[in-house]
Amino acid sequence: MKIAFMGTPALAVPCLETLARDHEIIVAVTQPDKIGGRGHELLASPVKKRALELEISVLQPERARNEEFIAQLREFSPDAIAVVAFGQILPREVLEMAPRGCVNLHFSLLPRWRGAAPVQYAIWHGDKTTGVTTQWMAEKLDAGDIIQQREVEIQDGETSGELLERLTGIGAEVLRETFGLLEKGTAPRTPQEESGVTFCPQIRKEMAEIDWSKPALEIVNLIRAMNPWPTAQTGFGGAPLKIWRAQVEAGNGAAGTVLEAGKQGVLVASGAGVVRVLEVQAAGKARMNAGDWARGARLEVGDSMR
Repeated sequence: MKIAFMGTPALAVPCLETLARDHEIIVAVTQPDKIGGRGHELLASPVKKRALELEISVLQPERARNEEFIAQLREFSPDAIAVVAFGQILPREVLEMAPRGCVNLHFSLLPRWRGAAPVQYAIWHGDKTTGVTTQWMAEKLDAGDIIQQREVEIQDGETSGELLERLTGIGAEVLRETFGLLEKGTAPRTPQEESGVTFCPQIRKEMAEIDWSKPALEIVNLIRAMNPWPTAQTGFGGAPLKIWRAQVEAGNGAAGTVLEAGKQGVLVASGAGVVRVLEVQAAGKARMNAGDWARGARLEVGDSMR
């Protein structure tokens, strides 16, 4: 089949590569180059970089609803369209353009966690399992009929970055299987159960602020979910402190109070239970063992995290 691939971040690259082994990727559509890095250079998306290496044509619309872009895409006459973390809402003209359909890979077991940050929300809310879903794209956010799903167990202590890395490989294989079904004309349509719908809006930095009055399990889940971005944050001595890793332990005390500081980390009381902080990052510093940071910061039992 002739496929138009739409994606932007690094997690979409394995999907591009996998589909390219079985099909002809006639064009890759990705977000416009952005200024970034220390040198404030114009940076291409990971999908654009890989597509050019594979000698695939690239389109970079400012808006997917732009009539000029829609006309350009139509000129490629795709049999099907694959969408993986593209980053823009697609208009009906694109969704209905390809005769074999427009298919999206989503990193959750729909209808749970429709939206921009399904992996983070799954960990944040203490889900034991998640997975990947391929769906027929619809105008309503992540509401299309399901084609295939694969369930994955969330491992103890796993961060959103680690989980997404696992799901990326699994998702690429499921997407490959789905396009095999599309080619045969046997891809199913299973409507989503509306009673199971939950939503996960875009993660914002302020969501990563730790509230020590919350139970320890909720705090640790937040820390896992916000790793690697935007990273859970608290404060000590009037300065911000990022917390990269932590675990739940038994105990009690006034919320936010330091109960212990040593080689095994820093124990901080929460609203219910205790959080053992294992890895931190002070402003302007590298990530480090929490015990090493505590010695340098002269942390003492009874001190408070805000």
